[in-house]
Amino acid sequence: MEQNFDLLAQSRANYYTKGSPVQFVRVELLKGDVTGEVAVCLTFKNISQEVLSDLVINFKCKNAAGEVVCEAPYHYESLNVNQGELFGQDDAVYVASGSVGSVDVELKSAEFASGESLSLEQFKRVRLPVPKALPPELARRLKQKVGSEADLKVAPQMTEYGWYCACGAFHPIEENCVWCSECGSDRILMQNALSTLLQQGHTTEEPTRMVTSIKDESPTRVVTDLTEQDRAAITGRVEEDDGDMRIAQPGRRTTATLPPEGFYGEEDEAEELPEDPDELAKKIIRWAPPITVVVCAIIALVGYLWVKLFVK
Repeated sequence: MEQNFDLLAQSRANYYTKGSPVQFVRVELLKGDVTGEVAVCLTFKNISQEVLSDLVINFKCKNAAGEVVCEAPYHYESLNVNQGELFGQDDAVYVASGSVGSVDVELKSAEFASGESLSLEQFKRVRLPVPKALPPELARRLKQKVGSEADLKVAPQMTEYGWYCACGAFHPIEENCVWCSECGSDRILMQNALSTLLQQGHTTEEPTRMVTSIKDESPTRVVTDLTEQDRAAITGRVEEDDGDMRIAQPGRRTTATLPPEGFYGEEDEAEELPEDPDELAKKIIRWAPPITVVVCAIIALVGYLWVKLFVK
């Protein structure tokens, strides 16, 4: 019996595996339109420069009550995945007749086209800082400015261990890239665009650097001033992700609450990261201009006195 599967829920990883050439990206739950069965699909990304051929993981699914309903290994074979490419999203690792509340994923081993095999159990999880949510209006203006077709939700930002794209994708420092492998956005262009919106309050459309095809240009539009609420919203943090899945349904959006351990396992499996280092950069940007003016004035005064006192 053939049936189609529709997206029921999805959630991104709130940690990354430091040093690993393969990263767990997100989990999706798909619901069959005939039987109502729920298929669990996991998405991974190869961030190494070598072609990935095989990946072995171990996953554990729990129901809404926190009871383990399935725990098993899974082998992704004959992949031929290049650097930056996603895979696994089309493979159901588990099909359940009931609801799935949480999924925990462990990376076990990887094999590359060169024949090299690598144990991934030596790499430890690192808890990521919670991305800063963009207010809807600011997200709309940013999307308009850079010409992106992706759903922009978070402020593009650098962290100690990598960078967040505005689409929500995290790129670890080991990936060594400036282009988002999920939406095609240029990190520098995206950050500069957001900085312009925040600092100047208004802007006009500019050419877009995107990996994907650029849509037809539209007439230049003026963006109105940002409100104080917009500015305050992206300087604060959203609540820490507890693993809740965003449910995608036509015409509405709801949230399914998951067990306390979160969508990706126990909290003690991930090392806590330090607070966002962007504050120091903001202070430097704020105080550099007035300090420069003062220093220049002092130099000019000293030069004037030198001429008056010693030059005949």
